Amino acid sequence: MRRDIKERLLADKRAAADQVDAVREKRAEGTLTAELLREHLFRYVLAKFGLEAAEAPSRSLEDLAEESLAKALRTDPDQVVEAERPATCDGARSVDMKQALLIMALQREFGVALDGLRAGLADTTDELADLMFAAFPASDDGAGK
Repeated sequence: MRRDIKERLLADKRAAADQVDAVREKRAEGTLTAELLREHLFRYVLAKFGLEAAEAPSRSLEDLAEESLAKALRTDPDQVVEAERPATCDGARSVDMKQALLIMALQREFGVALDGLRAGLADTTDELADLMFAAFPASDDGAGK
């Protein structure tokens, strides 16, 4: 069982890295469009959250985070929402923390600087991708870090 979990985590990590590589390649070629970035980012988020496309309830970041937590806890997403009580003094929920960590990871991995407030207010993976697309420097070669 532990081996299965480790293998799944490694596969998810590779799948996320594949999306980063695809975006970097398309940026370097000059072929990255907003629509392509939306699809790659959606797949990236699925991989980061340990979800398959069939498990995605929508492109809502909150819904995806709830589904991911439910899967990890082996429970229903509605139970995650009901049971979730802010554990930190600032009232942050696990779903919120998962989204914040996602935004930090994508900035690091895609090599893009986002306005934290605007990114944190993004409701969907598409909105987040659009913020990223606008933040990519137009003059670089797209290779990132």
